[in-house]
Order: sequence, then C-alpha cells, then structure tokens
Amino acid sequence: MSTNNLNFDQLQKELLARIPELREPVEGAFGADYDLTKETPGAYPIFEDVVLDFLLKNINSRQNGSLLTRLFDFFERMATSSDGNVSDLLRIAILESLVYRTEHYQRSRPYMGRKTMEFADLEEQAQNAQKAGGP
Repeated sequence: MSTNNLNFDQLQKELLARIPELREPVEGAFGADYDLTKETPGAYPIFEDVVLDFLLKNINSRQNGSLLTRLFDFFERMATSSDGNVSDLLRIAILESLVYRTEHYQRSRPYMGRKTMEFADLEEQAQNAQKAGGP
C-alpha cells in the first residue's frame, strides 16, 4: 500500500481543487453561515452534508462516470493518506452511509480503489454483523 501526504488541515482546499463541482454545493450549504473565503464549517460537516449527498445524486444519475472516477480517486487518496484523521473521515462520513445504502454501494464499487474497497468491505462486514445481532 502506498501512502500519501494528504493531511486533514488541507483536505477541504484539496477537495475543492480536485472536484470543483463541489464548490457551489458547499457555498449553498454553508455560505449563509460562513465567509468561505476565510473560514469553513470543518471537514465532517462538508463531507457528511455535501460530499455524501453529491456522491449519492451522481450515483443515482448514472450520467457522469468521469466525475465519479475523480471523486473516488480522491477517496482513494484519503484512504491511503498517512494522516489517520483523513482515512477516518472517509470511513465515518462517506463509507458508513454509502454501505448502508446497498443499491448505491453496489453501483459505486466499480469506481473504488483498492484501499477504499477494503475499508468499504470492512464496513459492510460490521453492518452485517450488527444486523445479525453480533458485536
């Protein structure tokens, strides 16, 4: 597994640089409460409220495979980051909810990189164990 230096403090800036289509949804969700040129609500609200919704809408539309490829490439960078806070954010804010939505999850698997899929498989196992009454 290769790691990269994507760090938590620069994550939002890097996300918007790699996926500029997210700029407008972020501004729509948080622009009334934040001067986004100077501050942000933090990574978790952005990923849980904007990125996840953006991902689900694009998986549903099935129209923009190149956008999904770029988004999942970014997720793979998160999964392989040397900063554990970055991979934790991916697992908690994106993969937990995605795996729970079985149809979306199945449609998204072809776009996943190796480490992202590994995390998603672990999350799927945990959710299946919980459904079966396990730990």
